[in-house]
Amino acid sequence: MQRHELTPAQKWERLTLADNFIFCKVLEDNPEVCRHLIEILLNIKIDRIEKPAAEKSLKTDFISRGIRFDVYVKDGNGRSFDIEIQTTRSTSLAKRARYYQGLMDVDNVQHGSGYDVLNESYVVFLCMGDAFGKGFPVYTFRYRADEDKDFLMDDGTVNVFFNAKKYDTMKSEELRAFFKYLCGKEPSSGFTDRLSALVERVKTNAQWRHRFMTWEQEMAIQSNEKAKEIAKELAKDMAKDIAQDIAKNMAQDMAKDIARNMVKDTAQSIANDIANQKVIETAQKMLKEKIGTPEQISMVTSIPLEKILELKKKL
Repeated sequence: MQRHELTPAQKWERLTLADNFIFCKVLEDNPEVCRHLIEILLNIKIDRIEKPAAEKSLKTDFISRGIRFDVYVKDGNGRSFDIEIQTTRSTSLAKRARYYQGLMDVDNVQHGSGYDVLNESYVVFLCMGDAFGKGFPVYTFRYRADEDKDFLMDDGTVNVFFNAKKYDTMKSEELRAFFKYLCGKEPSSGFTDRLSALVERVKTNAQWRHRFMTWEQEMAIQSNEKAKEIAKELAKDMAKDIAQDIAKNMAQDMAKDIARNMVKDTAQSIANDIANQKVIETAQKMLKEKIGTPEQISMVTSIPLEKILELKKKL
């Protein structure tokens, strides 16, 4: 059965707080909501915060690769908080947290005179699944000495990864209510009632609706072009020195997966053409260097013997 692709307008109607666009808008426009959420997540008290910056870009210098934080905010004591909503599975979250911490430090030092100005900094990932596969509802990381696990380096950096699906085992009632709502359940607390109302307010804003749909269309175009590049490179790399089992099947299957998710028939056609051509080139190379008999080459490449013999005559 062919999968029905939602239009940008349909996607907009189905958005929840777990969507990056909605999440950023709600927290950016409601500092007190952002402050209270951080207090719930980290079990700390915050007197006041600066206005949250949604999708804030930081670069260490004019030639470096910039990154965007989902929600970046500082409190009255100079502590920095980066809150990231993570809806897809990723194996690089730990390295991302390390990178984000480094950029936050650089951002803070640029406004001070030395390392002594560095205050506490928190990177918080709100993951819809288990980032590390250990079954915990939350993972909190601080630097400790290998020689003494109770001895903290106390550099002020903290990385926290929540597992939203484990909301029913979280420590506080507020945490359980928040992550239950984030998972698509009905609001069950005063705070989640407020979040639900704010989500609906965002979705009734015509300007934000237009911006989201424009962004979706741009992403579709970029994905289309990127898929062509990825499919082509995958096919080339996988088919370079390998015969039928990997070149034809694996490269084709990988390209099919990309094509199915991004550009469907276009990427699949590219991968098929490249993989088939590489198999023929492999057979020609084996004939030229007399690696095996025509029958053996036919068996390895799955090219009919008649075609192998035809290729041999052309050499």
